[in-house]
Amino acid sequence: MTFNVTNETLIKFPDYDMNESFYKFRWKELAPVLVVYSSTFFLGLIGNVVIIASTLCPRLRPLPATPTNVFLGGLATADLLLIIFCIPVKIAKLFSYTWTMGLFLCKSVHYMQSVSAICSVVTLTAMSIERYYAIVHPMRAQYTCTISQARRIVIITWAASFLLGIPMVFTQRHKEVGERVIAYWCVRDPDAAFLWKAHEVYMLVLVLVLPLTVMAFCYTAICWEIWRVMKRRYHMTSRHALSPNNVDAESIPMTQRQISMRNGRRSRRENGQTEEESRTMKQVVKMLVAVVVLFAICWGPILIDNVLTAYRILPRQRKGIYKHMNTAFHLMAYFNSCINPIVYGFMSKHFRESFLSAACGGWWICCPRRGYRTPMKRHSSLSQTRTTSVRWT
Repeated sequence: MTFNVTNETLIKFPDYDMNESFYKFRWKELAPVLVVYSSTFFLGLIGNVVIIASTLCPRLRPLPATPTNVFLGGLATADLLLIIFCIPVKIAKLFSYTWTMGLFLCKSVHYMQSVSAICSVVTLTAMSIERYYAIVHPMRAQYTCTISQARRIVIITWAASFLLGIPMVFTQRHKEVGERVIAYWCVRDPDAAFLWKAHEVYMLVLVLVLPLTVMAFCYTAICWEIWRVMKRRYHMTSRHALSPNNVDAESIPMTQRQISMRNGRRSRRENGQTEEESRTMKQVVKMLVAVVVLFAICWGPILIDNVLTAYRILPRQRKGIYKHMNTAFHLMAYFNSCINPIVYGFMSKHFRESFLSAACGGWWICCPRRGYRTPMKRHSSLSQTRTTSVRWT
C-alpha cells in the first residue's frame, strides 16, 4: 500500500486515525458473518468431497453409476469450487476496508463465483430434463439417458460455464481510491453503467429465470405423470377390478380357481415391488425439487439485488439496513454450496444406507472395497426408477 500524505490532506482529515482504521474491527457485525462463512466452508468441504467420492470416484464409489448420480457429482464439484476458491478470500476481505489482494484475485474470485453459479444451475436443469425423460418417456430414456451421455453433458456444462462467466471479468474493476492513503476497491465498474446493467440482467436471466422456467415445466410434467400412473394403478389393483361383482366365484372350476389364486399372489408380489419402486421414484423427485427450490431461495435475492443496484433502485453505497441486507444475501448464496449434501442425507434413504454401508466397510480409511458388503436388499438407485413397470403393470 502506497502512502501519499500531504499537509492539505492532514488538514482535511484532522481526526482521522489511519492505524485505528487498519486494526479496529466491529465484532458485533463481523462475528456472525465469520461464523456463517466458516461453517459453510467446513460443512461444504466435507459434504461435497463425500458426494464427489460417492458418485464420481470409481474406486471409492458406494453409490451406483447412474446418470443422476453423475449429475450430482458435477453439482458437488461446482459447489466445492466455490467453497475452496471464494470463501477464504471473502473471509480475508472481512478484515480489510479495501481490497488488498491485487488485480488477479479481484477478477478471478468473482469470475469463479459466476462460473460456479452457472455450472450449478445448468446441472440442475440437466437433471430435471433427465428425470423428465426417465419418468414421462421411459422407453426413449433407455437410449438418451445413459451414463456416457451424462458424463458428456457434465463436461459440456463445465466448458460452457467457463465461457458464459467471461463477462464478469470485464464488469469487475480494480479501482484506485483514497487521498491520504492510496488503496484499491474491487467493485463493479461505475463508469461503464450500460455494461453493468446488461451484465446483471444477463446473470438474472441465465442463472434464475430461464433455468427455473425449464425446471418448472419438467417437474410439473413429472408430477402429473406420477399422479396419472398412481390413479391408473389404483383402478387396476382395486378390489372391484380384481373381483368383479358379475362373476360368481362358486361357478369357477377348481383348476381355474387355483390358477387365479397363484396369479393373485404373483400380482401382490409385483404390486409390492412396484410400490417400492414408486416410493423411490417419488423420493428422488422430491429431493431434486428441494435442491432446485433451495437454489432459487439462496441465489435469487442476490441476483435481484444486483439488478436493482445496477439500475439505482437500491443505493450503490450500502449503509444501515441496506448493508445488512446485502451481507445476508451474499451469505445465503454461499450457504447454498454446503446445503445440498444435507438435503441428500435427509431426503434420500438409499443414499444414507449406501454411504453408511460403505463407510462401515472401511471406505473412510481409504480401503476401497475391502470389507464392503453390498446390502442384501436391492434398492433402486438415486436415478434408476423403473418407471416402465410402474406405468404398465
